[in-house]
Formats: sequence, C-alpha cells, structure tokens
Amino acid sequence: MKVVIILLIASSLFLGASRAFALLSTETLPEGINSPSFRYGNLDGIGERYTDDGSLITLGDYKSVNFDAKTLQKFNADARKLITALNKFGASGLGDKFNLGVLHVDTQPHVNYFAPVFARGVTSKWTVAAGVPFVNYTNRITLSQQFSNIDYYRQQFSGLSPELDEALNTDLGKATNDTLAQKGYKKLEDHNDSFVGDVQLVSIYKFFDDSKNALIYQAQINLPTGPQYDCDDLAALNNFGRTNINNTIAYSYKFWKMTAVPFASYILNVPDQITERVPSNEDDTLPDAVNKERIHRQIGNSQIVGSNLFYDWNDQLSLGTGYEYGNKEADSYSGSRGLRYDMLSKYTASNFHKVKAQIVYSTVSSYFKKKSLLPMIASLEISDYVAGVNVERQLAQELNLMLFF
Repeated sequence: MKVVIILLIASSLFLGASRAFALLSTETLPEGINSPSFRYGNLDGIGERYTDDGSLITLGDYKSVNFDAKTLQKFNADARKLITALNKFGASGLGDKFNLGVLHVDTQPHVNYFAPVFARGVTSKWTVAAGVPFVNYTNRITLSQQFSNIDYYRQQFSGLSPELDEALNTDLGKATNDTLAQKGYKKLEDHNDSFVGDVQLVSIYKFFDDSKNALIYQAQINLPTGPQYDCDDLAALNNFGRTNINNTIAYSYKFWKMTAVPFASYILNVPDQITERVPSNEDDTLPDAVNKERIHRQIGNSQIVGSNLFYDWNDQLSLGTGYEYGNKEADSYSGSRGLRYDMLSKYTASNFHKVKAQIVYSTVSSYFKKKSLLPMIASLEISDYVAGVNVERQLAQELNLMLFF
C-alpha cells in the first residue's frame, strides 16, 4: 500500500546571518576610517513554530500525520479497498477502526554562520558597508511510526492474502520516502549544507548629531547570491536567493548614561520568479512533478517597529536591550496554467515579537588615551522570538568583533 503525505519543513526564517549589523544604533564612522568586522552566530529554536493561532509547537508535532482509516482512504485507493474488505468481517466496523498510527516527523534544524563585514566612513555623516554570510545548515530528520493498532490486525488477518499481508506490514517512514521519490521529491534525510548566503550592501546617512540627539537613515540591500528556491526538497531552508531593500529610520536620545534608540523599518521585496509545484486543488497536498511551473512570486513586504536602550557602564563596557514587533504581509503567486496559486499563499502572512540583549566591550576610548594597543569593539548579542503567528521561533546568539584603522 502506498502512503502519500505532505511535509512542508521549509521555513520562512529571517536569518540573523542576513543582517549586516547587530543591535541598531545611530553611530557612523568618522570620515576616512575603515572598519572590518567578523560576526559569528548560530540560530536555534527553529524546530519550533508559532502557528496561526499563536500557539508554540514543535515542527515534529506540527508536521505529524495520523493515518487513521479516514485519512488513509483520502490518500490512497488501495487503502479504501483494504478498509472496505475489513469492514466485511463481522459488524464491528474493523476497517473503520484500522489505524497505521501517527507518522511523527522529528526535525532538529540548526544554523551556524560567519559573516565578514567591511565598512568605511565616506564622510562624517555617511558610512557604507558590505557583508558576506557563510552559512552552515544542519538538520537531523527522523521519521517514526507511533500509536498504531496494526499488531492486532496482523494477529487476526495475517496469511489470508499476499496483498493484505503487504498492507499490514507497511512501514510509514519507508512508504513516505518511496512516495516522495515516485513524485520526484528528494528523500527526507539529514542535511549538512554549507554555502554562501545573500550578500548585503548597507548605506547609513546621519541627518544630524548633537550632544543628545541623532537621526539616521539606513538602506540595506539584499542581493540574491545565495541558494535558489528548491521545490523538490521539503527540508530545504529556501530563504535565500532573494532581493529586497530594508529601509530604516532610527532616532537616538541621550540622557544620563543611557541612550534610547526607537526605530522603524520597511522591508520591500522585489518580485521574482521561481520554479514551484502548484496544487491543482485543495486536496492536492503533494503536487506531482507535472505541476511544476515557472511562476511569479511576490513575497509580502514587512514592517518592523522597535526600540533599543543602551547603558554606558564606563568607557569600556556598555549594556543594551531591545524589543521589536514585525508584521509581514501575505505572499502572492501567479502563473499561466490556471492552477491553485492561492494555495501557495496560505499561512504566509506572519508577525513576531522579539526581545534582545547585548553586552559590548570597547577599547576605543582607552586607545586614544594610549592605554590600549588596538581600537576594537567586541559584542555578544542574544535574541529570541517570544511570540508570533506563522513564524518559526528563532533563538539567536552572535559574537561580533569590530576593528578600526
């Protein structure tokens, strides 16, 4: 008996590796000063997802499928024949009670990245930068069959016919990968992929800066240098190869030893084309290869508002904390074959609440006092999505080392 399911493991991550700077401030480089920096980070928690009602569940629970009689009949004609035949044995509805159990999909995705960034102060008000993320994506995937009543049916009906014996010895994990292979999908297996992500170009212009106030505009361009969308790999990240512009306005106000930095961002995504498997109808949960089509994609634009707060402990040590709220519009798709492009947009509108904390060590002040050999800034940032809708949880940790010359 063949088993067909849908396993959309691909995520909609907004990777920390794709952002050229950490906790946002209004600082720019002095004219003519160069600043190479090196960012090391990892992203955990992406095996959990905030669903459309805001609940946080693991992707294993979210993607698991209960193969009871009703589900089996929906997916497979052979299953309908088996259940009908079993129902003929007495009046107890043996077929309707048949259950192959739950196919539990356990995923353990993890992202590490290294991103060298080079920045230069063009003028005292204008800084430009470029960053290249090198990403390593791992994911341990395990398929397991749980809570089945198939042992009872084996004891009662084994040996009656070869076809029935084959059905009663179905391995859901193997049957799933066999079905995926027949439809042209890649096998669900562990991932360990290293690649260059999307290159970032950044421009920061400071409108004014006095002893207490500053205002900047930051434009961040994402270039599609990373891996392209792969509709045949259900466990791919599929979050790279995109073009967008992140426009940010940030204002800072200094008081006592603290600096408050409220900001607002608008991420504008440039329309593109991808090869996608498009459903023929609402029941087409795993489209065949014949439904592959080069279609137009418009990723929904995002709006983000938030604020950071920095506390200068002394000339060398400072602490920071922050909060962000982001809202992403639904994606839209269109093509020429009249398929159900609207199904691709389902659950693509999302929002998140993010909290951040940062500790910064700087030798810049002590360097000018001739107490340090090199001017540098080292920072450690931790952030987490504490609530959201239709978005993976993202627990990120990043170490950033910045030099000046």
